[in-house]
Amino acid sequence: MRKFYTAQDVSYCASKGERVIVIERNDVITSVAKEAADKKGIRFIYRDETVNIPCEEPHPAPFSGPSSAAQTEVPMQKMPSAPVSMHCFQKEEAIKELPYQALISESEIEQWRKDFPILSHVAHLGNCSQSAQSRQVLAAIQRYLDNWGGVGMDWDSWCEEVDAAKAEFAKIINADPSEIAVAASVSDLVSSIANALDYSGKRKKIVVTDAEFPTVDHIWLANQRHGALVDFIPIGENHQIDIGEYDKHIDENTLLTSITQVYYLNGFKQDIAAIAEKAHSKGSLILVDSYQSLGTDPVDVKKMKIDILVSGCLKYLFGVPGIAFMYVNKELVYHLKPSVTGWFGQTNPFLFQTRYNDWSNTASRFDTGTPPVMTAYAVRAGMEIINQVGPDRIKDRIDMLSAYALKGCIKRGLYTISPMNIRKKGGTTAIVCGHRMDSHTMEAVLRKKNVIGSGRGDVIRLAPHFYTKPSEIDYALDTIKEILDGR
Repeated sequence: MRKFYTAQDVSYCASKGERVIVIERNDVITSVAKEAADKKGIRFIYRDETVNIPCEEPHPAPFSGPSSAAQTEVPMQKMPSAPVSMHCFQKEEAIKELPYQALISESEIEQWRKDFPILSHVAHLGNCSQSAQSRQVLAAIQRYLDNWGGVGMDWDSWCEEVDAAKAEFAKIINADPSEIAVAASVSDLVSSIANALDYSGKRKKIVVTDAEFPTVDHIWLANQRHGALVDFIPIGENHQIDIGEYDKHIDENTLLTSITQVYYLNGFKQDIAAIAEKAHSKGSLILVDSYQSLGTDPVDVKKMKIDILVSGCLKYLFGVPGIAFMYVNKELVYHLKPSVTGWFGQTNPFLFQTRYNDWSNTASRFDTGTPPVMTAYAVRAGMEIINQVGPDRIKDRIDMLSAYALKGCIKRGLYTISPMNIRKKGGTTAIVCGHRMDSHTMEAVLRKKNVIGSGRGDVIRLAPHFYTKPSEIDYALDTIKEILDGR
């Protein structure tokens, strides 16, 4: 099939630190692509001229496809054959693994898999979007329904369940339950913090990154009307953020630094403790969005010196949509007076007074209206699984599966934009598919073949959990390869 190479292909090649794009004899390079390649030092080489190149199997440029008819075709000139750097294509040797300790035995995993019925017939690898349903969570929801049907209105029981869910979340991150707030979403919780800050003084800068899930950046941008100055740290060409960028952006005018622990697109994982130290050295607070990692990577908010942490529960915490939690360091709680509030943010919600705000002395001052009761039943049960298995043991297995997925991509010639260093990688492995089909379509096609992945942009994401078997990753990668090859 004849391909047209555009400037986008060249830019993508450069972003991966590559210097060569391998093409077929009948392919066409547009004039814009040729100009971009000259500027970036990228060379086009015919596939049949790579015979002596010490690379296993060259991968075509990921975003190749038909170009606009208005683009000018440039006849291919024969390129001189030349050795290509070992960095030009992804190589298995480039993967930096961590020692696998097998802290969870295979027999234990088999036992846990029985609690997730869908695993009997589906390779569930979309945990970065929604984890598999467990029998425990389903039973907890039924417990709420039974209470509702048998008791009716039961505020005492409901509030106790919400508090129990807060305590379970606190246990995961080594916090006190009094430091945990609850809301329907991370958006609500971050908005509560954003509206509680004072932007009238010298410190009014909010440092954010382009790796945040969009909702977080949208909230900070919306607070520019209140005086916030939003400063973005860009994503590097390798789809990662150099930690040195924080030194350039965080200064004495920074009020808060808002960062993601794991980049939702490709699984890039940041060193939260190191960034917190940089932020605090300049007097900045730090807010961490741990949605894409919590449950698979141990978090200790005290040791890591995190001021504020937010996360929902439907991903790696085995929960459902409609509920999220926030940790606020108890030393910070008293200094924040949220304008995004409600009756459950008061010291005594059932006092029903209307003439003044009497914010709670705990992090519950960031609660708003009627709490998400039914979802609290569900997520408490899900988080109990995390605390029973243990984040340290889960991380050990996730790191192994993560490296396994990277190796599988390379062996099959699948192009991934995820980090090759497992220390810098969460569970997500992002595979480029946009050059053949959009990721939403890929997700739908995979589902018909009993694989659950998650599409974002030009990539399909595979994100295992501790219950995942390596054989399921193999099946998913083989299926993706077949789809992209048109088989």
